[in-house]
Amino acid sequence: MLVQLTIGSVLLVVSIILSALGFWIIEAALHRLGYWLRSARQGTRMLVFLSMASIWVFLQLTLGVWIWAFCFWRLGIFDALEPSVYFALVSFTTLGFGDILLPIEWRLLGGMTAVNGLLNVGLVTAILVEFLRQARLKPEAA
Repeated sequence: MLVQLTIGSVLLVVSIILSALGFWIIEAALHRLGYWLRSARQGTRMLVFLSMASIWVFLQLTLGVWIWAFCFWRLGIFDALEPSVYFALVSFTTLGFGDILLPIEWRLLGGMTAVNGLLNVGLVTAILVEFLRQARLKPEAA
């Protein structure tokens, strides 16, 4: 049990750090575009912000799934990478089909994968709201 909790905790921390790093990178990119975005029309600003944020969300969530999938595969929980990715995706998104299960000795990792997915979805939702807020600011207030 302690091994599962340790591995799961490390993966959670790594995933959240990578999320924060990804947010920092996209925020820096948007900051570099600051002058252009402040002078751009509202529709153009929204398009740029939403496009960049959507791509970031996709990459961030995909990275989180791959981190867990690689761990499942390297621990020998699944004999191939495909079921590892499938289980990680289903757990990370909290969909939980239940057609593939972890062995009893590793089942705590399934719940921790779901917790990680919930945390990441909450984080990216908050960031998307902030991006939309920034995109809607008047040019003189931006």
